Amino acid sequence: MALMLKPANANEKQEHFKWNKRPTIVMCYRDFPMHLLFRAIEFWGTRGHKFDDVVLTSPVGICAPDYVPDTIIIRRAPKGKLKGGQIGVTQRISDGDGNMIASVIWFDHYRLNEPYIIEHELGHGLGYAHVNHKNHVMNPWSNSMGPEFWIP
Repeated sequence: MALMLKPANANEKQEHFKWNKRPTIVMCYRDFPMHLLFRAIEFWGTRGHKFDDVVLTSPVGICAPDYVPDTIIIRRAPKGKLKGGQIGVTQRISDGDGNMIASVIWFDHYRLNEPYIIEHELGHGLGYAHVNHKNHVMNPWSNSMGPEFWIP
């Protein structure tokens, strides 16, 4: 099985990736506003997504590796990680068949409260690509994101 590290919008066909089992969310971002995480989990839960677990206080061992299979790791973006006004970026680790193995979400600390940003990046962590529809949560432009979600 070949592993590929891909950014969230790397699939040129805008295909969506799938998890073979429910991922665990691992919080490796100390001062993350948990109410925003739970809002995003609820957003995806009402759309049929379930998580195996949510680990809020992670031991260093699980946060040290670049990724951990079957997890969505949330991290604070270090200086220089995000480019050109990005609010967050998600790295997906998948096999050659488009099955998710793991993902890592990096957030800009100063822009976490912008609407739908956490839901959007968690959507990438779940395997969704960008969608160019106004008010769709997976729209790549923060001012065009909204609460709508459907798979085109």
